[in-house]
Amino acid sequence: MFIVIEGLDGCGKSTVAQHLSKKLEAVLLTTPGSDFKDIRSHLDMIFSNNIKARQLFYMASVFKVSEEVKELKELVRHVVVDRYWLSTQVYHRWMSNDTCLDLHEVEGELLKPDLTVYLDLHFDERNKRIEARNGNTREDMQTLTQQADNELRDYYEQMRDLEPVGKWLKVDASKDIYTIVDTILGAICEV
Repeated sequence: MFIVIEGLDGCGKSTVAQHLSKKLEAVLLTTPGSDFKDIRSHLDMIFSNNIKARQLFYMASVFKVSEEVKELKELVRHVVVDRYWLSTQVYHRWMSNDTCLDLHEVEGELLKPDLTVYLDLHFDERNKRIEARNGNTREDMQTLTQQADNELRDYYEQMRDLEPVGKWLKVDASKDIYTIVDTILGAICEV
């Protein structure tokens, strides 16, 4: 089973992905991935004036994770990914005022998740969480307006039925972690 955890910054994606992967005894991957951890901020700076080049970097990292999942699915039962294709496209659509690249050929090459979980969290609670954590990016801070929140949510909703998303599950991220994970586990049984 290939499960993706998506949602706006601060909604609990990493926490849910970690708990879910432990519960399922799954391999946990992130996008853009640990291989890019040391160079990501540098690449963001390099591409700061070219949103399409930045989008291609992030899409390349999604493609790399897709290939890893394909290999892992032959060895393990479950793989959980913290952010995948949808977050990459949503955030680049938002950052570029909807002028990002359409990547249909790349999208056709990506492994489609069995389940994409969208963690939905109210604007005020999401802001509290972001403000309380360390290591926020400039992008994280730019999402702390009601307008940005609304636009990002709209993009997620508009794109949720596209091919690289797979089955969609919207979960209330204000619930406790155990309730969220149990909700996801229930949905997995139905897939």
